[in-house]
Amino acid sequence: MKQEACVEQKERILLIRKGNELYNSGRYDEAIKLYLKANYHDGIMRVADYYYYDLKQPLVALKFYRLINRKDRIEEINQRIVFAFNKMLSGNTKKEEDSEKDLQQEIEVKIHPKLKILAEEIIRDNESNEEKK
Repeated sequence: MKQEACVEQKERILLIRKGNELYNSGRYDEAIKLYLKANYHDGIMRVADYYYYDLKQPLVALKFYRLINRKDRIEEINQRIVFAFNKMLSGNTKKEEDSEKDLQQEIEVKIHPKLKILAEEIIRDNESNEEKK
């Protein structure tokens, strides 16, 4: 029994390593298959984030977030969906300023840590370039 668990663990490690190689080479569709087979939540999360933030495909990402039970991201996507439906149903009769206020009130946008770091780096680079001039 213990030997079977060892074999399963070794197979899982190999699947995760191969999945990481595929992910790093940009073959996300192949990587997710291995992550799912290995039940590797961190890998599934990385692929879900790729679909959500990079490809702007929240419904695909939602499927993966549900698999790993990431309630925060699921709730964020659901809020955005509800907001979009409300906008479609109510029409665009309000001015842009009013709609921006509604957006801020209805959805608390959560910024992914990677995006926040990238934005801070860009701001620092711009400030250092301005100081050089």
